[in-house]
Amino acid sequence: STLWGPDLSRAKIMDPAAMGMGGVQGAKYNMMAMTKLFDSMSKSCFRKCVSRFGQPDLAVGESTCIDRCTLKFIATAQLVTEKMQETHEQDMKRQQAMQQVGQSFGQG
Repeated sequence: STLWGPDLSRAKIMDPAAMGMGGVQGAKYNMMAMTKLFDSMSKSCFRKCVSRFGQPDLAVGESTCIDRCTLKFIATAQLVTEKMQETHEQDMKRQQAMQQVGQSFGQG
């Protein structure tokens, strides 16, 4: 976390390598996921925070609202991603354990 909110330099939508994607395919996946996140965040925060359309600049309240909204949106997305990654890793471990059990019964 930084002074302005979550540290996005280490943010990852999902770990492409853990999903069997590497290199260019993984980079494309992350880019597409970040684009969707940014699009959702922009639409959501705009609808929530911007109420005046006659002025070329945002009012102070609108600007503050957008700052807070984007920080919360990104922090939430990062938390959900971490939980999804943990669940994925647990599923992979469970699947490996099931395969080992199946192999041990097949050999006996």
